[in-house]
Amino acid sequence: MNIETDTMLETVNRIIKSHFGCCPQEIRKFEHVTNNFVYSFTVLDKHYILKLYRSTDWPENGKVQFVNQLLMQNNIPCAELITYSQNNQFYPNGYLIEREIQGIAADKTLFDREQEIALYVKLAKLVSSIHNIKIKNYGYIGSGIACYDSMISFFEDEFDRFESGLKETISKAQLNKMKEKFLGIMADFEDLPSVLCHSDLSKKNIMVQNNGEILLIDWDDAIAFNWMADIARLTFWMKLNYNQQDYVLFKNTFLKHYQTAHRKSDFISFESGFHIYSALDSLLFFLDIGNTEMQNHFINYLRCLDL
Repeated sequence: MNIETDTMLETVNRIIKSHFGCCPQEIRKFEHVTNNFVYSFTVLDKHYILKLYRSTDWPENGKVQFVNQLLMQNNIPCAELITYSQNNQFYPNGYLIEREIQGIAADKTLFDREQEIALYVKLAKLVSSIHNIKIKNYGYIGSGIACYDSMISFFEDEFDRFESGLKETISKAQLNKMKEKFLGIMADFEDLPSVLCHSDLSKKNIMVQNNGEILLIDWDDAIAFNWMADIARLTFWMKLNYNQQDYVLFKNTFLKHYQTAHRKSDFISFESGFHIYSALDSLLFFLDIGNTEMQNHFINYLRCLDL
């Protein structure tokens, strides 16, 4: 990429210089990032990531620092957070700088079948450890305490958001059918405790380090849900990106190696409902950023649901 054509470059340089006291030796912009502006850069021969947020109200206030501290306290491998700002003179939307992980994202790696199976075995063990971290209440966690005393109450508000944002795309009658189906299934799982959830588990957020170990990156969507919600988001991504045979293989591999004492055998029932929410949430996101191809994909997916 010719970084001289990047209109954000001056802002990036100012932020880096204000923090490190010198200009970067090298800057590279990550292409095809839909939700934020992301750069890697080098200062004094050390490698970092700079993420500039597109939105002024996401991630919610205090979450990035809180989640990073939780992960470190519980010995969960994560990128080292260098600094985080939500209101900077050079970029008011907010940004973070973290140490760059030496490795490659799993979605950029060419795996054979056995290597991909091994990846999901490692991921299952890692996510099992993350889900041992309990969070008070459900929903957006901000500085540590979520706002809802049940997942049902959180999702009721989420469907208000869908009704407002999707009224030109999905009929109210159809959305009400989806809501009734979804909330009916979720009601059967109100006994599951609230835990720290990554909320965007997919290969693009799995870093395979140079030593072969993995860690999760991009915790901006972290939230307090039950464990099933986190895994159902992962299997939703699998369903979209694998053929049916591989989807079943990799899902079952993950579930076999995932460890929990909470109703593991009931996951398939939960998953069938949660994929409705995942599709609606994805559709609203792609409407917001104007990606017509993905909008049509999720509209067709929702039309094919058996309600």
